[in-house]
Amino acid sequence: MSDLAIIKNNGLRSEFLRALDLIVQTQLTMFLDRAAPTRTEMIDTLAMRVTDADALDDEQQQISIMRQLLTESLEIFNDPFANYINPEQLKRYYSRRGGNLLGVGIKFRAFNDKHPVIIGALSGGPLDGVGIVPGDTILSIDGLDQKGKSSSEVGTALKGVEGSTVELGLRHKDGQTYQHTATRSRIALRYARAEMLDTKMGYVKISRFGGKTHETVASLVDELIEQGAQSLILDLRDNPGGSTRAARAIVSLFTDENTVYCEQYKTGATRELPRHGEKVTDMPLALLINEKSMSSSEIVAGALQDFNRATLVGAPTYGKGLIQKVFNLKAPLGGAIRTTI
Repeated sequence: MSDLAIIKNNGLRSEFLRALDLIVQTQLTMFLDRAAPTRTEMIDTLAMRVTDADALDDEQQQISIMRQLLTESLEIFNDPFANYINPEQLKRYYSRRGGNLLGVGIKFRAFNDKHPVIIGALSGGPLDGVGIVPGDTILSIDGLDQKGKSSSEVGTALKGVEGSTVELGLRHKDGQTYQHTATRSRIALRYARAEMLDTKMGYVKISRFGGKTHETVASLVDELIEQGAQSLILDLRDNPGGSTRAARAIVSLFTDENTVYCEQYKTGATRELPRHGEKVTDMPLALLINEKSMSSSEIVAGALQDFNRATLVGAPTYGKGLIQKVFNLKAPLGGAIRTTI
């Protein structure tokens, strides 16, 4: 603690120490290929950088150094799901979880050595129904090459003022390149849609698990029942996951089970996660899954399969088997750390 006496803002110092403790206490080490930094080592590194950077009287520079050190500390764990989230990214994170977004409405995956690839267009967004399909490559945004760009960099380039336009350079899987001009707009993300099939079978597609997705799904299932559905298809293909509470609630729509899944922590302790909400129907249920069904999708699919409640159809899922938790950090440090708990 004496090494950090150079940080004059007590709130800033204590919040940084809390972040270090959370990393040490909660972050799993299964991806580690070298020794994890100790709390003392991280404190010593911060003290050295503040002194070397001549930031003793510059609080903003101290904050920048702290955020960078938190990023580096989590990177050492070699965990693709754990990271420091800066305040602007955190704002966007909660906006997405709450079902609100300003942009062009596409999901994509970034790569270190090639162009980002589109996973899909969001229902009701500017790129819904315009011919952009999963697997298309984003070559450029407003003329700037996107090869090797990070998810954050691509996302920032796609976002902008409501009503402004962005020029996308794209390539289909067959190699054909094309341009598309999209107008940025606000998108109400419901993450789920439904339709009634000719066979008296209801179809519900869930593209992601947002904070209120389970409420949308419950309403959609009720509507399908009113329309005469006698069985249901739940489509979780290409669903990257999201809220585990929403996943528990969706499992609860179809079962009477009291426990949906269990979490095991680095201490060896386990916790049973209970159902959330009431059951809606006992009608026959099939789940569509593929290799891009991840995280909360796998909770839903695995639970409903284990409870003998649904038939799974498709391909083996991603196999994540891990859960992250976001710990918000108070100002002036701000942002959050996301660890694999």
